[in-house]
Amino acid sequence: MIRLLEFYPENLNLNGDRGNLLVLQRRLEWAGIDVERFTHRAGQPLPATRPDFVLIGHGSPAAWRQVYADLAKNIDVLEQWMKQGTQVLAVSSGFAALHGLISGLPASIDRKERVSRFEAVETAGGELVGYLNSDLDLPSFLQIENLTATLLHGPLLAKNVWLADAMVEKMLESKPEMVGKANEAKFTFVQSLAAGASKLARELAAE
Repeated sequence: MIRLLEFYPENLNLNGDRGNLLVLQRRLEWAGIDVERFTHRAGQPLPATRPDFVLIGHGSPAAWRQVYADLAKNIDVLEQWMKQGTQVLAVSSGFAALHGLISGLPASIDRKERVSRFEAVETAGGELVGYLNSDLDLPSFLQIENLTATLLHGPLLAKNVWLADAMVEKMLESKPEMVGKANEAKFTFVQSLAAGASKLARELAAE
């Protein structure tokens, strides 16, 4: 069983960030992997069983006023999970919120003139495309061990299935018994859609 956990789903889905979790869920299921998808809301206890993946999406300042204290309260557990192998994807304000809370990130963030455009970013794994709409002085994409953080919306994993598959492969490294036979027809269809979305985003980024 692969466990996918979403933090504050009603608060942190400003730009369709929950789609990232759906992409991972579907790709795991098509590969024959059992998936449990669950949520954490402010004031609730964290699950007793360590999840394999955590999504922290993007929300408004008002939304963060409702959930930030809960995130700060639970950050030690989140960091421990990451040390044990849990992958975390933090999007935009979710990325910003981790500053000052977890090791490896600065305690404060500067602001700059807002940028609103499609963007293509070269990473160690490949080209990443998405929509950038932010005034945060942060990198568009950052990976530190099991933390993946980005300012790009879209949702990101729907346009960049290579990153989704890299995350899936990492989840399964410690659970080889779960690897089933992938449904290649579905993968090919989804990859064609993702390739089309990526091509359009790259064209818009070049304008």
